[in-house]
Amino acid sequence: MLFLIWLITILPCHIDTTQPTMGIFTGTNSLETTVFQNLLEIAELDTPVVWLQHDGTIRDQASVVCQLLESNISVVINKGSSDETDSFARYFGGYGIPLLSVSATISQLRRGSSRIITMPPSDYYQVQAITQLLKKYGWKEVTLLASNDAYGINGIVDLQRMLLKEGDFDLKNILIFDTYTESVDLEDLFASIRASLDRVIVYFGSVTHARDIMEEAHRIGLMGEEFVWIVSDAVAGNINELAYNGAYRSYYQGLLGVRPQITRSHLYNEFHDNYTTRFPDSANHLTDYALLFYDAVKLTDNVISKLSLPEQNLSCDAGNVSWSGGGEVFEAITETQYTGVTGNIEFMEDGQIADGVFDIVNFIGNTFVAVGSWSEGGGLQITKTPVFFNDSQSSPSGVANTLDGMHLRLGILPDMPFTGIRNGCNDVTSNSCFTGINIEIMELMAERLQFTYHFVMPEDGKFGGLDPVTNQWNGLVRDLMDNNTDMVVVSLSNNAARKNVIDFTYPMFDGGLAAYVKSSGIQRDIFFFFRPFEESVWATILGICLVVSGGIYIFSRFSPFGSQGGQKYARNTCKCENCSNATSTADHGKAVCLVDTLDACDPQLSLQESLWLTSSALVGGGGDVLPRSLSGRVLLLTWWFFSLLLSTLYTANMAAFLTLNYRLTDLKSPLQLPTQTVYSWGLVGSTNVQTLLASNSKTEYRVLEEDAIKLDSIDEGYGRLREGGFVFIHEIPAVGYATKGECDIVQVGNSFQPFDLAFGLRKNSPFKNLIDTFMLEIREKGVIDGLWAKYESQKVASSCLQMKSLTMDLVSLSGLFYAIGIGAFVSALCLLAECLYISVKHRKNYNNVLGSMTDVCSAVLPGRLRDVSGVAGSVVVERNPAHAEPNQD
Repeated sequence: MLFLIWLITILPCHIDTTQPTMGIFTGTNSLETTVFQNLLEIAELDTPVVWLQHDGTIRDQASVVCQLLESNISVVINKGSSDETDSFARYFGGYGIPLLSVSATISQLRRGSSRIITMPPSDYYQVQAITQLLKKYGWKEVTLLASNDAYGINGIVDLQRMLLKEGDFDLKNILIFDTYTESVDLEDLFASIRASLDRVIVYFGSVTHARDIMEEAHRIGLMGEEFVWIVSDAVAGNINELAYNGAYRSYYQGLLGVRPQITRSHLYNEFHDNYTTRFPDSANHLTDYALLFYDAVKLTDNVISKLSLPEQNLSCDAGNVSWSGGGEVFEAITETQYTGVTGNIEFMEDGQIADGVFDIVNFIGNTFVAVGSWSEGGGLQITKTPVFFNDSQSSPSGVANTLDGMHLRLGILPDMPFTGIRNGCNDVTSNSCFTGINIEIMELMAERLQFTYHFVMPEDGKFGGLDPVTNQWNGLVRDLMDNNTDMVVVSLSNNAARKNVIDFTYPMFDGGLAAYVKSSGIQRDIFFFFRPFEESVWATILGICLVVSGGIYIFSRFSPFGSQGGQKYARNTCKCENCSNATSTADHGKAVCLVDTLDACDPQLSLQESLWLTSSALVGGGGDVLPRSLSGRVLLLTWWFFSLLLSTLYTANMAAFLTLNYRLTDLKSPLQLPTQTVYSWGLVGSTNVQTLLASNSKTEYRVLEEDAIKLDSIDEGYGRLREGGFVFIHEIPAVGYATKGECDIVQVGNSFQPFDLAFGLRKNSPFKNLIDTFMLEIREKGVIDGLWAKYESQKVASSCLQMKSLTMDLVSLSGLFYAIGIGAFVSALCLLAECLYISVKHRKNYNNVLGSMTDVCSAVLPGRLRDVSGVAGSVVVERNPAHAEPNQD
């Protein structure tokens, strides 16, 4: 210490004001003081040195800085925190004196002073190394833990900016702890980390608090195998500060860190031997920062000892007068290339060290071991597999797989089949009191994710809506926002307003809004037998029937194997004279050639017969005359196959229409409600229904919400619905479940405003990713669908179809009798038309049409028409051509 005393008290009094002088400014750490004293002793400097120390208090720092300034120093070498260095650089820079730091790294140093030189690379590059390390191992969810000094704040700002720039990181927490008190409030600090479920912690803080922080983190289980801790250079470069009486805790094994790469040049071995020889028991003295201090002193001495500088007479009381020689000293140092024990040293114009390289280090044994490196040009290079906590060789995923040890508060309200209270259960604080689909989902989730829970019901009994008067959220949503619950386990409807204040899990059901009413009566569809097919289908069947009939007739007429086409073909190929002249060759009723044979045996397949043949096939019948040609038969076979399939489909669909349909008067859509007076309508207040209708872009829906009766509960809505005369607007599928089997409860129109049903979470909840993954998995496996079927089957209700479709009364079948009557009436009209046609055709033999019609109709006999040739002219009545007389009329 005699050396220090001489430097401090004697040298400033006798120093030449024009001679370059080196000032050294450090703290009072005993080991550091010893090491620096030893280094100065063996440095063999040519430049006078003024070394002053401070005790860390602001008052002492101000006093010592002033003493140093008035000692006519040409440059200051500082070993201290970034906060101290920033303040000192501003002060000395105001007088034009440059400052060279061997420890400060914050990227904002040069904002306060342009004459600061730094030996270690800037944190601007360190955060790039940390970011690349996170990307390398896929650690995307990160908590940033920093001290509230300049080093921590600026480092976290730089790191946050870099992570956001990469765009693929999720910053779970940014936690700042106080370094200006003797102890850190670790309880709140780690409560935030535990609640975040984050497994990757980046520590960018002071080394003096790192030991206590990691001790508490280990105690509460935050340094286990699935965790990752990355420390910055303040810790990784000052390993001695982590020791307990020279020993290191076992839970340090697996720490990762980033620190400047301080190399050892060819000069190091000789320097090391010289130091350890002169100062025995000094194996832990030559740290990276000690070597940087030594090179800084030697470099500065080498540069300024050769300078001729202007006179300097600075005083703390003389005001801010800048020394003109400071710029010359700054340029001389930054322009110098120097080789020291840490290798080649070269600066950029602004005083930053050039070509900054960082080591990626891993705590193994009792020290940090380099396992890789990062440089701006070469990027990240991992040269050795790191060892993680619990001596694991496998890289942690960085994502929590469970909620192990956590207890969740779950918001709930009865809303079956999702959530409900068991019959006879009065203790709603007990988990066993609740039942429903969502309760079983929570039991599965708790088992899988390893957490415990209890249910919490909101005091106001509301699901959660925005109060139109106070403009404040209420119910389950309010409890989430106020941190009274961790998750809402009712099937909460997802809408934009709620999404702004809470988060939602992966959806488990699809929902929508619908209006329901109790039917005022029933309406029987007496013409149900037309309903299996739409009108367009019936029209298409009729059209196809006509086309096929025409096709069969045409094929029969033109095919040489058809009844008509065959006769034409026979006449064209017959060689006899009569056939050539198209005259009959019959002799006393005996056919003597093919033409007469065909005329005698083959009935004509007329267009009317073809139409009858195809139409009767639709009802399982057949015609009197069938086609003889192959083409006609193929077409007919195709039609029969078509008719078979059509009949099968008709029969299957018919069963669906043998039910009673409930009548809704003329109410076809919920939007009709404001314009009618028969029904009142309502919805449950402070629910998704009210929010969606009130925020709808269409005025009709907003009016529907404004004029609706605001109910206090869902049960009240169901009660008024069952009383009748009331339209209840609520969510599906809940209403369908609640009214199952109540066939007089029917839906008005179609559903509208579709949305998802999901669990609710606090905004930016740390549980979201875990729960989303779980919900997606059970939905894909059909677990949710199975639970819905289970609870739907448990509801005591009969199907409307089962109750009403077994017995048909006379009124229900009246349409069939109407159809028979209509058919008989049409048949009578056809008879009348036939008689009218004949009488008109032969009206020349009668005085009037009525007489002709009467006689023709009376001529109908079984099996044949009698000869009325004397009255109505000659009518051919015999079917046997052998005995038929040619018509002479």
